[in-house]
Amino acid sequence: MAGNGRVLKNLIMVFASEGVGGLLSFIIVLMAARLLGVEQFGVFSYILAITSVCQLVADFGLTNLIVREVARDTSRAQYIMSNVLSLAWVLSMVILTLVALIALFSLDTARQQSAAIIMGVAVLATYHSVVYSSVCRAFEQMSYNAISFVVHKVILLALIYLFYHLSLFSSSLLAICMAYLVANLCQYVYFVVVVRTRFIRFGFGRDFAFAWQLLKDAVPIGASMVIRRLTLQVDTLLLGVLATASAVGLFSAAYKVVQVVDMIPFAICLPLFPAMSRMASNEPDKLPAFFSLTLTGFLIVSIPLCGYVFVSAGNLIELFYGPTYVSAIPALRILAFAIIGLFVNMLLSYVFMALGKQRFYLLAAMSCLAVNTLVDVLLIPRMGATGAAWGTLLGELSYFLLCIVFLSRVQLAYAWLAQLSRPVLLCLLISWVAYLSPPQGVTEQVLFSLAYGVSYIAGLFVLRVFKPADIKRALALLTERQSRAGLADNSASGS
Repeated sequence: MAGNGRVLKNLIMVFASEGVGGLLSFIIVLMAARLLGVEQFGVFSYILAITSVCQLVADFGLTNLIVREVARDTSRAQYIMSNVLSLAWVLSMVILTLVALIALFSLDTARQQSAAIIMGVAVLATYHSVVYSSVCRAFEQMSYNAISFVVHKVILLALIYLFYHLSLFSSSLLAICMAYLVANLCQYVYFVVVVRTRFIRFGFGRDFAFAWQLLKDAVPIGASMVIRRLTLQVDTLLLGVLATASAVGLFSAAYKVVQVVDMIPFAICLPLFPAMSRMASNEPDKLPAFFSLTLTGFLIVSIPLCGYVFVSAGNLIELFYGPTYVSAIPALRILAFAIIGLFVNMLLSYVFMALGKQRFYLLAAMSCLAVNTLVDVLLIPRMGATGAAWGTLLGELSYFLLCIVFLSRVQLAYAWLAQLSRPVLLCLLISWVAYLSPPQGVTEQVLFSLAYGVSYIAGLFVLRVFKPADIKRALALLTERQSRAGLADNSASGS
């Protein structure tokens, strides 16, 4: 399958797996929240925030660099991966030490510190899985990644249930962390077997100069990714310092709802990134139309999701977490507005990387982190979880505004007012009617979801927000045969 036809296949596979896996991930979060209670769930969320940031520091853009370099010349895949493997293990040891030190000085009990170290090993197993899975991405065979994402969540869900109910560990926190460790190790073994049997075999490389150069090349992307992930976790980290464990648990409960929604743009951008990179390099005249259609689609999806979560916030919190988490409702209503920013900012980040303008991505990420942190420091001591939610929202807004400025620098224009006005007015009308009588209970939530979705889709066609011709145009850009001249030249030079 040539060109973007493969992209469409990967898009379908990844989107389906993110949908199923995302649902399972949310069920896992709900189970952990209910098993641990508000305070211990706050501790678990704090540990997860620390280890997630450390995982990204270990990665530091290497996996995206692997995809780019191997895709350019697959004949060098073995050489590249062998040296990346050596580098990855060195970074892993450094990061595990860092996790242990942070746990020692920031957590109160030996049990919590042990849980943090277990989770540190677990996320490093995930890191090495991502390193191996980058080979599948580079060869544009993302079905392996899609299968792994779902199976991993099934295994994790089963292990949490078993470890908790069999009382194999001294606390629920340790049981859940051990479940993550075992599930992540299973995922690591899977990718090692897939890559070695389906693609390439490689051991530890010794070209330290090349490995060092890879690390330096990864710095702009890696710094941006680390800052971006830190921005997503800074609220939890600052709540842990400036507020109580209960406040961390309440914010995490609200934010996990938004994170489930955030999987949608990630699932779409992942397979679109190679296509945008090829367009930027080989057919730059096609990129503006592709970008415009994609951004319109992101807005059309994210705007109603914002209204849906805002209206349903009270019922969603009670249904998912129970009455002990009702104080998280105001935070979720604020975070609902951040959904639009999370969608659009995800796409803009990948666009800048495809264009080789990682500096814009880095500057926007730094702005977002600075604003988010400042608002958190000012509001968390007085407002707790709600203050952290305001920090997230205003941080995403600053990211978005700065990206609009940068778009003009790369000659990518977008008619924001013309494209936004009708979907926003439609969403406001539907959400206002729904807010007068918000859903209560499971049955009403299901019926409301159906009515909300049907009303919005019908309104899009009535207001002619998009036409069937637009859909055909987007599909044509995805499925048409792309020029492979550049890749052919690389292959010829490598043979």
